[in-house]
Parts: sequence; structure tokens; C-alpha cells
Amino acid sequence: MLIVIIIRIGLTKWRSLIIGGIIFGILWGLFMIPTIRNLTQHFESYKVEKRVYQTYADQLKISDEIVSFDAVDRIQNRRVKVIYFFKNDNERESLNQQKGCLLFNVDAEVKLPDQPTNENQFDYRQFLQSRNINQIVQITKIHRIENGHSNLGTDCGHLLRNTVLQNLNRLPTALKNYAKALILGIIDDDFQVMITQIRKLGLLYLFCLSGMHVFFIRKYLMMVGTLFKIPIEEIDLILLLGFPFYLIIGGGSLSLSRAILMAWLAILSQFILKRGLSGIECWSIVLIVSLFKFPLMFFSLGALLSYLMTFILLLVNSESAFRMNFKLNNFSIPLILNSTYQWNVLTSGLAFAVGWIFEKLIFPMTLLGSLVPGVREICNQLLRLVNQGFCLLATIPSTVTFGKLPVVVGSLIVLMMFFLGNRRHRFIKWGIIGMLYLGSWLWIYFPIKSKVIYFDIGQGDATLIQKAFQHRVILIDTGGKLNYGRKQSFKRPTAGQRIIANYLLSKGLTTVDGLYLTHQDTDHIGYMVSIGKQIRYNKIYVPAGMEKLESFQQKLLWLSQPVKKIIPVTDQVSNKDFKIMHPFEEGKGTNQDSMVLYQKIGNYHFLFTGDLDRAGELKVIDRYPDLKIDVLKAGHHGSKTSSDPQFIDQITPRLAIISVGKNNRYHHPNLETLQTFNERAIPFLNTAKSGMIQVEISDSKINVIEWLKR
Repeated sequence: MLIVIIIRIGLTKWRSLIIGGIIFGILWGLFMIPTIRNLTQHFESYKVEKRVYQTYADQLKISDEIVSFDAVDRIQNRRVKVIYFFKNDNERESLNQQKGCLLFNVDAEVKLPDQPTNENQFDYRQFLQSRNINQIVQITKIHRIENGHSNLGTDCGHLLRNTVLQNLNRLPTALKNYAKALILGIIDDDFQVMITQIRKLGLLYLFCLSGMHVFFIRKYLMMVGTLFKIPIEEIDLILLLGFPFYLIIGGGSLSLSRAILMAWLAILSQFILKRGLSGIECWSIVLIVSLFKFPLMFFSLGALLSYLMTFILLLVNSESAFRMNFKLNNFSIPLILNSTYQWNVLTSGLAFAVGWIFEKLIFPMTLLGSLVPGVREICNQLLRLVNQGFCLLATIPSTVTFGKLPVVVGSLIVLMMFFLGNRRHRFIKWGIIGMLYLGSWLWIYFPIKSKVIYFDIGQGDATLIQKAFQHRVILIDTGGKLNYGRKQSFKRPTAGQRIIANYLLSKGLTTVDGLYLTHQDTDHIGYMVSIGKQIRYNKIYVPAGMEKLESFQQKLLWLSQPVKKIIPVTDQVSNKDFKIMHPFEEGKGTNQDSMVLYQKIGNYHFLFTGDLDRAGELKVIDRYPDLKIDVLKAGHHGSKTSSDPQFIDQITPRLAIISVGKNNRYHHPNLETLQTFNERAIPFLNTAKSGMIQVEISDSKINVIEWLKR
């Protein structure tokens, strides 16, 4: 029926089939979303014994302490994500020596992937679902690892990929990083730094297109064919047979699959049909097939950018390079702002130049250096110069932090961009687009309600305060993690960056006006430095005496930007943000010296006590006998060393918030503390169960939002 309707509007049967297929594929994908989501409902983790999981050696991602890989459950025939923590160095070295198809016979715990517990946090569960993975398998014991096989073609492809990977690992650093990224689809931790610079420049979508190097492979082979007088048909036949293998060798990402399948289908259609399929027709068929196989694939930004940008290129391929680049940028902005919250004003000008550099320098040098030993050092030096150029451009202060563009607004902007293809009323359409951006910016920058945000930062403390209609924030503590003997990776973002800095950027914020560090413990100040790499602190307040500690002075040296002022405080120091109620005198930044902060927001009173012990709490109410509270940040993560019953009776809170890590080794919150609250009918929430807790305040009411129960 759908195709008949489309035919009636004047399209051919073939194109009607394609368009109808697109619509059907999208509807099918939307139908499958709730189906797949239902797989995660009412799910409880369970243990399995001697279960076999199949993967390939080239899929293993091995670090110092952990290995992770995608695998297939041989019993349930289901794709899963597998992780294992090494018990010794021999296990790691043994896995490094493995080759081919591997069968892991293991005992394991099967659970759901982590879901975000804070607003705008990366959704790992959704990311895995885009690849049809709904379960995490954490190995507890490896019985044995055997060699197996899937099918000859797949096994050969993975063996070849593993061989190529081993050879590329011997290349000089810059050449190795580009070769692994562009040929194998592997981005090492070392290359993440460069990806960050590319992201800052707003050029990430150029690499997400990933059809570029597939297109260049065909282009270069055609040039070689012309040089050696090889017919085009023979070159196309080589590509027709070789592209399926390259899909395996290249890592099989969603965006790479799109590019290879489109190219393969275009070549195949030229052999079978009198006239080959058009680009739009190939794109449409690949979209239909991909949606059936990966109905949630558009949860991945790379796939979304790849399909959208390719579609735009196909629509405007007859226009000038400048107009094509202009349209690509305009279409990509809403997606980038929804994902990274920032846009670089140099992007529009750089995109054309970088596209040319990618075609003429980056990709040719990567291929040449990987294949010809004699020119590797030259290619490596040229790619190092490219890296230095990216880094230099990224230092130019041209990045605008907009904040997270709402999905609905972004969709409307993309839709209006399509309508711009019709020249009628263009001024009005541009005006609507401008108003959508302006309205979103005002909504993000000037919230209509005051908010107190209690982050779920694990076993630590971090609280953010933003007043209504103000573009300034106060942060109390930063959270932090004790490593307990494990090696700390300085290349991967910390939870402070992934949660706190990410949240601030999503709200269009790049500056914390006042950072209040209640005391020196790592779980309260450990992420100060990593957050400071992305967010600037105007002033840092510490309990008097803590500023003299050598460990704290070292952290200040590590901050990437200078701090205007370090302000030691006692209860004698006046402050526009808080009434400071503790410490009374200079100390050493220990729990007993914890800063106690009181603030009135609207008609409600908030108290933050750090890790202050019971003795300190009694001293506070002794000095401030009239202190009354609406919302209490319970001291020391709900430990029995805080929340003295006499203290609670005096301040009479209406709600207590406990910041605590899930399944923490300290067994916080303590039952004694919870009993204290229960006996007084004081409701309490903890971040381990509620995730981020957001308290919205207006003059007339208070609204508490639990992120995991919203």
C-alpha cells in the first residue's frame, strides 16, 4: 500500500520501492526499540559455569590489568561484551600470544551494561545496544582457551587482521596511530589525545564519515589500473571480492559498514544491471539492511553522522565544493552540539582544508608508510607535522560552549535545513533556525529554577549549586577515587571529567565561580585536577591550614590553568555564597577540620557538612543553637561517625541526602545512621540507589528528582 501511494505521486516503481523501503526500515527500527529495551527489564544478574564464548584474537583489547572483547555466547547465540581482570602477568602475556578464533570456557557473572546515573552522562548501555549487545559477561574463572573456527572466510579475515595489527604495532608512533585508526578502525589510548584535538576543532564528523578512505581506496586502485592499463572492470572485480574481507579487517564499525556496503552494492549493480544503482538508491538499500540487522544503530553518533552526512553529500554532489562544505557543516552542528556541547568557529573554514589534507596527505602517507619500509620515517614525520598543526589550531580560543541542544530542537533545525533546498521564503526559514538556536541558548544559560545537584560520583562527594536566572555555579568537592594498589591511567578521562565536567559543559558552563573543598581526603578532592583540565576555577576555598599541605600544593601545580585565588576560611570569614559554620580555627584539612556550609535558597535552608565527625557536629550546634535545616547533606557518606542524634534533633532536617558508592567496601550508609533518620521520620535518599539527586527550588515549593527513578 505504501509503495502504491508513492507511485501515485509520480515516482517510478523502482524508486518507490526504495523510498517505501526506507520508511519501512525506519518503522521497523522504531518497532524494535521497545522490543530490545524489554530485554533489559526485570533482568537480574546471574552466574554461569563452563560457558563457552567465541571471539577472535584481533578483537582482544588488552591493558595492564584487564582484557575486554565482543564475543558470541555459543549456547544462546547472543552477542555479549566480555571483561576479565588479570590475576597475574602470565595471563596477560598468554593472551597476547593467542591467534585465530578463540573459545573461552569460563565461569562468569552475566549482568546488564551500566546505564548513566547522572544527567547527560555517556550511556554505555545504549552504545552497546546500538551494536546488538545487551549483556556484560564478567569472567570469574578461565578454565581453558581453545582454538576454534567459524567459517573459512571469517577466520581468514580475522587472521589477516591480526597479522596486519602486529605489523602496524611495529611502526613509528604517529604512523602507527593513523594506520591503526584508518586501516583497522582501532584508536589507541595514545591517539585519543589527537582525537580530542580534532573534536575541539569540530572536525570529528570528517572522520566519522569513514566513507572517505573507502572512496580513496577505489580511487587509488583506479589510478594504479590506469598506470598499468588494467581495465576498470577488473579493478571493480577485485574490489567486489576484496571489500567483504576489508569489512572484517577494518573492524566492522557501523559507519565503515555503511561505506563498504554502498561501494560494494554500486559495483555489483554495474555488473548485473544495464545501469548501476544511483548513490541515493545504494544508500537507501544499505539503510534498510542495516536497520534490520542493527535496529538501534542510530544510538551511535558515528553511525548517525555517517548516514546523515552521506545523504547530504549525495543530495548536493552537483554543487560547488564551498556550498557542499557549508551545508555539511550546517547539518552537523545540531548533532555535534547534542553530543559534545561545543562548536569551533573555525570549523567551516577548516573543514574544506582538512578534507583536502586528508585526501592528499594523511591517507596517502598512511598507506605508503604502512606498505613501503623505505619511506616510513618520512611519512611518520609528515604525520607528526599534521598532529602538531591540529594541536596548534586547537589552542586558538575559538571554541564556543553552547550546551546540549535538545533533541527535539536539533531535529527541527535539521528538518528546516532540508526545507532550505526550496529557495522560497529562505529568509524566514533562516530566521526560524536562528530563533531555535537563540531560544535553546537562553533556556540552557539562564535556568528558571534554582538547583542543587548531588552527583553520583561513586564513593565520594560532589555537589553543584546554581541559582535561577544566573550563569554561575558553585561546586562543593569534586569526588575522587582511591586506587587501592591498582595502576592509574592518566590517558583515560576520570569520573570527574565524564560526570561533573561533562554536566557543566552540557549546561554551557566552562567556569566554576567558587570551588569549596571541605577537606583533604581523596574522595572529596581527587578529581580537582582532571576537572580543571576542562573547567576553570575562579576561586578555591579550603579550610584554613589545608592550603599549606604539600600534597594540596602539588595538586595546584598540576592544574592546567592558573587559579586566581586560594582562600583559606574559618567561620570568621564572610562570604557571599555561604555562611561558613566550621572550622573555628586553623587545622590540617582532616575530617575534624571539615568545612560546614549553610545556604538559604528561596525559602529553603541547606547544610553541607563534608566528613565532619560527631564531636564537630555538636560544636557547630553549640555555637549556632538556632540552626534549622530543610535539606541536609549527611556527613561522611552516612557513616556512624557522623549524624549524631543530638545534632539531628537540633537542626530538624526535612530531607537527608547521602552520597555513597554502590556496593562500597565501607558498607556505607551505616545502619545506625539510617536508624537515626528513621526514628525521627526523616526521609533520606542515597546516590547509590537514586543516581544523581536534583533538588529544584522555587519560592513556593521544592521538587526532588532521582535520576534513576525519573
